Amino acid sequence: MKPSFKAQNDSKSHNQAEKDSILLNQLSEKSNNQAMQKFYCQKFLETIQLDYTMAGHPSLARWVINSIQVNDSEQDTHFLFVSEGEVTLKSSNGEFLLRENSFATVPGNFSLDGSGQVLVATLLNYTGFFSIGGPIEPLGRLKYIDGCSATVLINPLKLGEPCLNFLYVPPGISQTPHTHPSLRIGLVASGSGTCTVDEGIFEMEEGTVFCLPENKLHSFSAIDDSLRIIIYHPDSEVGPTDDSHTMLNNTFVGEKSAQVLDAIRTK
Repeated sequence: MKPSFKAQNDSKSHNQAEKDSILLNQLSEKSNNQAMQKFYCQKFLETIQLDYTMAGHPSLARWVINSIQVNDSEQDTHFLFVSEGEVTLKSSNGEFLLRENSFATVPGNFSLDGSGQVLVATLLNYTGFFSIGGPIEPLGRLKYIDGCSATVLINPLKLGEPCLNFLYVPPGISQTPHTHPSLRIGLVASGSGTCTVDEGIFEMEEGTVFCLPENKLHSFSAIDDSLRIIIYHPDSEVGPTDDSHTMLNNTFVGEKSAQVLDAIRTK
């Protein structure tokens, strides 16, 4: 039996409704994605979380005042920096006191409790190595651009993996406008200056937090004071690999490095 005209029409209406619903969801997801990828910069005044899970390297940005408990992050790794005060860090690795200007990498669930302000940048679905360090030094150890210097506070475990960096911008320096191919999440540890982007010029001072989306043109400037900035990178262009690392390269059999001795290298 052929379906009636009404049944056919109802079926077409139902199919069209499904298509419209899918289209609306796609548009909504696109809109949310764009919102998540916007530039963000403001003074650290309250606990806040920004969702950058739609970025090329899915991440979360949290700026925490005094305390937080994260119980749904077993597969993730968190990069922490204490900008003010001190907090107690608890995780599966133990309990540790983090003081001002210290930093840490924490895989899995954790909690913070105390009186302080903490940057927490999280890379999803990545298992890092638990570590604590600090305090940061006055200047960077590596030459950067336009008179600036930098230090890798937490190194990538392997080439391409995330890291935490320190940037020093001397007084009177304005950086050449530039971009990065991946997200940046950061915090001004001390000093004052500006960040120039397409949207305008944003004041930066101690406690200012920011997110730079992928390929966002920007420039930091320090006017009368210097700028000392902590920056999370979700990826890296340098780092050890299975074919090149300090343990392998500096192991010698006779006069040959183990790097070129395939017969003894771990497969």
